[in-house]
Amino acid sequence: MARRLTPGSIAKELFGIDPDRDERASQLCAETLLTLAQNGYRAPADADQLVTPKRERFALRSLALGTNFLDMVEDGRVGDEDTTPQRYGAELATGADIRGSRNLALARDALQGLIDPETHQGQAGGWLLFPFHESLLWYDARRERARPWRVRKVYMRGSGITLARMLLQPDAGDEASRLGASAVAAIRTMLQGPSPVAQIADQLESALPERTVPATEPDEKDAWTRGASPGLADLTQRVCRHAEGVMLQGTASGPARLWQLRTILALDLACNALRTAWETANTPLREQFLLLSFGGSPRAENRLRQRAETAYQQARLRLQLATVATLAKAMERVAQEGHVDWSDELENRLDRMRAVIDGLDEADGSGDYERLARLASETADYGRATEGFRVLLDTIGVLAGTGAYRYTTATPDLLGALVGALSSRMPMTSHEFFDALYSEWGLVIGQDQAAHTALVDQVDGAELERNARRAELLMADAGLALNLSDRTVIVGERAKREAL
Repeated sequence: MARRLTPGSIAKELFGIDPDRDERASQLCAETLLTLAQNGYRAPADADQLVTPKRERFALRSLALGTNFLDMVEDGRVGDEDTTPQRYGAELATGADIRGSRNLALARDALQGLIDPETHQGQAGGWLLFPFHESLLWYDARRERARPWRVRKVYMRGSGITLARMLLQPDAGDEASRLGASAVAAIRTMLQGPSPVAQIADQLESALPERTVPATEPDEKDAWTRGASPGLADLTQRVCRHAEGVMLQGTASGPARLWQLRTILALDLACNALRTAWETANTPLREQFLLLSFGGSPRAENRLRQRAETAYQQARLRLQLATVATLAKAMERVAQEGHVDWSDELENRLDRMRAVIDGLDEADGSGDYERLARLASETADYGRATEGFRVLLDTIGVLAGTGAYRYTTATPDLLGALVGALSSRMPMTSHEFFDALYSEWGLVIGQDQAAHTALVDQVDGAELERNARRAELLMADAGLALNLSDRTVIVGERAKREAL
């Protein structure tokens, strides 16, 4: 029986699909796109028919990353030559011309220019290329001492499988189904477009002897099934609506749309976790927001930035409080069964939870469970969703500053993704755009949106208006908006829609 009080179990119970602290926006997007591609951009008949997103592409990786991912693979021969996969990978890693090829070094240089810097950490098995074409997609890999490379979970944790289910088979009404189908069709067109990189990749991979396809694991099937959870219906609708908006906008290039999709998937997942925490922690509606601060005076004099810092810290606190509340309820529910092995339920490694377990044996009443849940959260790592929330925002350009001085803002890339996600409603005035950001993601920029929140009593309206004006100028400089006058700014002139 699965442990019901571990950090992972509590996060799944609370959020349904929870951000993981190791999963950045790039990994989340790659896993989503891999799930779509590996399943032919169609929903399998059931979870047992799901094809795993664990795609190797070890020959292409060896060339692109300069690391031999076929090291220690001696079985079989490459093509019709007496060359082992290990030697083949070693030659690719150096960019050497092999098997009659020419200019592989140039191809290697081009591929290395496509390495996503957000993933450039740890072993090369976790590095990804930008998600601009189906041929450039692969799954995490890890190498253990004295063993070959193999695909396995490193940073990708199944959230992308759930998001793919939401797009392929959204159980959230006919409108979500229509939007999801349109988004998936556009994603397929972009990922499978003509590309010289695809030709290179296919040739490199086709030379390898046939390799065993990794089996679909039970937790991958569970991640797929979770996408149909009624508790995730709101997230499903948002993902389908925003993905369709991004992929059907008319003037952005294919790579730009796919990059915006990466941003929107991460933002939707992070905001869903925060909305769930707000509801669970009984947060007043007027405190449910994130304030985006744009420029202004130095921090010591910038009250708006300081308030953005506070709002972000309060959001993290709500995530922690919601986790503790969920853990307390789960403890009380499990206790009602009687004769519980708390050490097993809590995954009591190195006996660190002894004080919690002793308290649970004597607990009587919800107050005891709340106290013990707080103690457990201080002892074990129950903050994975809180850190996952931070990582997702950080990797899409929402966070600036460091440490306790982190605050929420928006880069031109993020603003472009937001414009794309709302493309079905474009063009609109900047005030309408800011209203849409608040209603869709809880993001506050100007005075009109702040009027619905506690900010109305905390920040001067003139400061908020200056903040909104700085955001308008940033969008205008990025080509996302057009200044018609000092008071009229039109957003999305360049985000025309393609015909459905």
